[in-house]
Amino acid sequence: LPWPIITPPITNESAIEGTSFTTPLTITGDPFPVSSNIVITKDGVTVQDGRITVNIGSGNGTSSFTIENVNRTNSGSYTVNVTTTAGSDTAVVNLDVYYLPEFVEVPLQRQAFNESS
Repeated sequence: LPWPIITPPITNESAIEGTSFTTPLTITGDPFPVSSNIVITKDGVTVQDGRITVNIGSGNGTSSFTIENVNRTNSGSYTVNVTTTAGSDTAVVNLDVYYLPEFVEVPLQRQAFNESS
């Protein structure tokens, strides 16, 4: 197949804040796409964060979508678009980031009293 193809076309994933996240993508095509042929967008905006990458395997086959040091703002829908002279294809990675709960307000100070008689 001469045009680029990314599989799976849609993947739903989750990650834990503070970890690294990787999901496999199979990218094929002739000519084989190189990293300069890949554009990543999140919620429709081009990603300019160096922690978010698509690593191209050597030759047709397994590549990966990676986010280093995931944080809660990384939740969202990522589109990976691969373009060559033969055409283009797109895959979507939907990512939910889980994180520990935190206080939104400082708890009130409370003091316990011993009610002994």
